[in-house]
Amino acid sequence: MKKFNILLILFVFLFASCQSIKDGLSGRKNENSDEFLVQKKNPLVTPPNYMELPPPSEELDESDSDKIENEINIKSILDVENLETNTQSNNSGSAEDFVLKQIQNK
Repeated sequence: MKKFNILLILFVFLFASCQSIKDGLSGRKNENSDEFLVQKKNPLVTPPNYMELPPPSEELDESDSDKIENEINIKSILDVENLETNTQSNNSGSAEDFVLKQIQNK
């Protein structure tokens, strides 16, 4: 009888430590989590003045004139670079001719 009481106490402690057995013996229901719950949100609303456009300005802003000047400067720089590359390619052609003439003379 003493062994039976010791085994009974041992099983009670073992089963008391298991949460799933506690829930099963107590008849408690599982708590549902809202993990996959889809919450409804209000639809997007456009502002009341959405279709109104600001009046166009007739004067060019300073930033616009600066942009135009920068574009002109860039174009002039690119033209200068193109001229330099053209002259370099012509010089390299004459250098090739010079080397070929030197080789033929030997």
